[in-house]
Amino acid sequence: MNINRLIYPGFWFGKSNKKDAIKLARLGVGGFCIYNGTTKEVNDLITELRANAPHKLLICCDYEYGLGRWHKDAPLLASNISIGAADNKELAYKKGYSTAIQARALGVDWVFAPVVDLAQEPNNPIVNTRSFGAEPSKVATLAGAFMQGLAEGGCLNSVKHFPGHGSTDIDSHLAMPVLKKDFKLLEQEDLLPYRQLLDKADSIMIGHLNIPAFDKDLPASFSAKIMQNYLREKMGYKGLIITDALVMKAIGPLNPLAPLLAGADILLCPSEPELLIEELKKNEKNISERIEKALDKQEKLVLKLESLQKNSLNKTINVEQLNTEVAKNCIVQKGIFNIKKGETIYYFEAETYPSISWRAQTFIDELKKQNISVKPYNKEIKNEKIIIATYSNYAAFSGQINFTKEQKELIQKAITDNKESALISYGSPFVDKGLKNLTSFIMAGSAGKEFEKTTAQILLGKIQAKGKMPF
Repeated sequence: MNINRLIYPGFWFGKSNKKDAIKLARLGVGGFCIYNGTTKEVNDLITELRANAPHKLLICCDYEYGLGRWHKDAPLLASNISIGAADNKELAYKKGYSTAIQARALGVDWVFAPVVDLAQEPNNPIVNTRSFGAEPSKVATLAGAFMQGLAEGGCLNSVKHFPGHGSTDIDSHLAMPVLKKDFKLLEQEDLLPYRQLLDKADSIMIGHLNIPAFDKDLPASFSAKIMQNYLREKMGYKGLIITDALVMKAIGPLNPLAPLLAGADILLCPSEPELLIEELKKNEKNISERIEKALDKQEKLVLKLESLQKNSLNKTINVEQLNTEVAKNCIVQKGIFNIKKGETIYYFEAETYPSISWRAQTFIDELKKQNISVKPYNKEIKNEKIIIATYSNYAAFSGQINFTKEQKELIQKAITDNKESALISYGSPFVDKGLKNLTSFIMAGSAGKEFEKTTAQILLGKIQAKGKMPF
């Protein structure tokens, strides 16, 4: 048996060395998790890695928004928070199926999704738009439909981040979050999606977070109490467990081999995979039973993938049409703000002010088609109609979500000084929190021309906003 299959290195285009990756493939690692690059670069890399591997490699990616989240030449799909605002199982299914078809075209087998963390904490810097919402049953229902789509498209899934990352306010890429809920509340809320989806889960990803109600000493990803005693024994989960990326700073000085001993079956994206391979070999005799069980679960996953791909459906989903359908059903409008033909509005984007290289060009163009004059906002503008757009969203290793103090002050001044104001979010649904006297908040939750066009149509009074906040 090749014990190196328990290790899945990460590969980051622009950062990782391809020769090192090929060496790891030859050593027999189980697979790779790939980030960035163009679709051609990814496909070429996967082909080369597979040509150098002694067994079937499982290629993984975090395609939570479709391929466009990581590959700029690929289409971006709607966020989960948009799907949650639409509250539509069919749209969740189509997103999953479309993701699988696109992934397989590149050679990717395993999509690390869906996120079933609950959107309960506005200041959570790493969940936010990745969540379907705050209500556990709704999250489970939509995630289940997404998983069905992945399966029928021929891809494996991974439900994450067990036991639930939604109520924390620290990015585990930077430090260790602590989830302070009591055990009863955890079972009622964060753990409910896992219970409902357990039989559909190809794998469960364990989060790097500390939950004193479970284990006062160790984070979930290093805890036998959580993985063995609770997930396997109490919940009855028999499938594969994978760690979250071991390059994340939350784990600090903890030994990256320890999750395997505690119950994880795959060690994902260690900082130094070759050193971890050496340590695994040193400990092979002492943990041979644990290794054998982990390898067995991985082999069963390979067989399941073969079955999924053999029985996958042969149909196509137009991404632009799907995004348009989501947009027309997900956008939420709080407060009335309408624009009439011939009016003048003043506009800026929160993240790039005072730049007038505006990202929401489709939105601007839709307004101009109606003879609306769109002028750049400056701080001297008073008693006018103001529209502010934001793309605030999660970004790993940033620790930041929603507005900075300076951005919030800028936006509040624009609101206070002017007669009407609208804030459009193509990202976080929580950005309006704490703003006073805002006329209207429009939450799209996703970026892209389909969402920009639909928000413009709503403000022009051509269509009604149909979405509801999923929390």
